[in-house]
Amino acid sequence: MIFDVSYWTRVGKRILYVILILLGLYIGLKLSVFYMPFLIAFIISLMIEPTIKFIMKKTNLTRRASSIIIFAIVLLIILGTLSWLIITLFSESSSLLQGLNNYFDKAYIQFQNLIVKLNFDKIHVSNEILTVIQNSTEDILQTVSNWVRGYLTKLISIVTQLPYIAICIGITIIALYFICVDKIYILDQIEHHLPKVWMKKIKVHLKDLIESLGGYLKAEATLVLVSFIISLIGLYILEFSGFNVQYPLLMALFIGFVDALPILRFRNSNDSLGNNMRY
Repeated sequence: MIFDVSYWTRVGKRILYVILILLGLYIGLKLSVFYMPFLIAFIISLMIEPTIKFIMKKTNLTRRASSIIIFAIVLLIILGTLSWLIITLFSESSSLLQGLNNYFDKAYIQFQNLIVKLNFDKIHVSNEILTVIQNSTEDILQTVSNWVRGYLTKLISIVTQLPYIAICIGITIIALYFICVDKIYILDQIEHHLPKVWMKKIKVHLKDLIESLGGYLKAEATLVLVSFIISLIGLYILEFSGFNVQYPLLMALFIGFVDALPILRFRNSNDSLGNNMRY
């Protein structure tokens, strides 16, 4: 038996790469508390960079002046949106948590009325089966109630962590300001302190990463954001029109969450493809 050293060397390197990647992901998740504000600031800076360049081109202002103007506008939008989201989420979650038992009691009563309307005596369903159905329905409703109550409690606990949220927002705002204003200086310092060979490799890999992963994440985030905004506007229009629409923000968040699930989206795309093929 011939032992192929080169083959097992390649296998060992690939296994080592996988282990290092998994270890890096684990460490990255554990340290996400520390670098997440800077990552959010970097993503926001990439989003507003075209606007800064547009202002510089149209007004002939310096980068610092254009960055400060756009930063002030973005800051007002972010603070206003976050304040509204926190207050609305807290009020809607608290209200839904208080009235959760009433909603599930009404659902159980509606199910009991449905059983009465169906009149199972005509199809000779035994009382034991009806009892099992009723008990199962009650257990399912109780399980769903506990699940929803648990998630609402977690949501309220997250919303009420105002000191931690304020610190993260403050660090994100400061990092966003320096990234926008001193972007050229930061890039120059990085290029000055790193070897040219490293910079070339970093630029190539970073460009490929932004084009592949960044494009995908941007498309997914755009779809989820558009779905959330359309749902939120539609629900608030229905609420202002006199319809009994409760918890519009929570419902819009749930719709956006469902739209973000890749499995459901893949299934929907397959269904639409099948329908198109039929026609």
